[in-house]
Amino acid sequence: MAGTDDAAPLETSSDSNVVQRAVEKLSAAFASRGFGEKTSQRKMEAAADMLMNGLSDKGVDGADPDYASLERPVSVVLEDIRVAERHVEQARKAAEIYFDVAPARRDLSDELQSLQAALLVSDRALLEFRNSLPTDRAADVDRLQLAVDGLRDITNRFGDRVRTKRLNEKTGTADRSVS
Repeated sequence: MAGTDDAAPLETSSDSNVVQRAVEKLSAAFASRGFGEKTSQRKMEAAADMLMNGLSDKGVDGADPDYASLERPVSVVLEDIRVAERHVEQARKAAEIYFDVAPARRDLSDELQSLQAALLVSDRALLEFRNSLPTDRAADVDRLQLAVDGLRDITNRFGDRVRTKRLNEKTGTADRSVS
């Protein structure tokens, strides 16, 4: 049918898609358990902007106590690591599926921004967990590190596609699929 958008089946009736919802769930779970910032959408957007444009001269100011400073029992930290890993894996899988089914000409900038924010929160959680565990338990974070690495890989794929699309638009080159 003329005038239809190939991306329409990817969207639901809400303003967010599966990637953005997975990232929202990740952020909410991290915040509720105390190993992620209690953040608004605006703060997540500012974090993504920081990733793209660098850290300002003001640096980062954290008024809330760090997860590690609360001295939680190791069993609680290990459970929180498992919860974090599950949410990071869900976000990664949602992003991979969405990336694979999204038409090459689709603008993935919003999804990229969401994934970058998820990476920022996930990296912060990794640091908090490492600081919360005794040195001899550092290996307990390895599976979460692998999950975050997977999230970083798919985020990079989104970034490659967004950059290629923008370059193609500037040069007038036909859209090419980037995988």
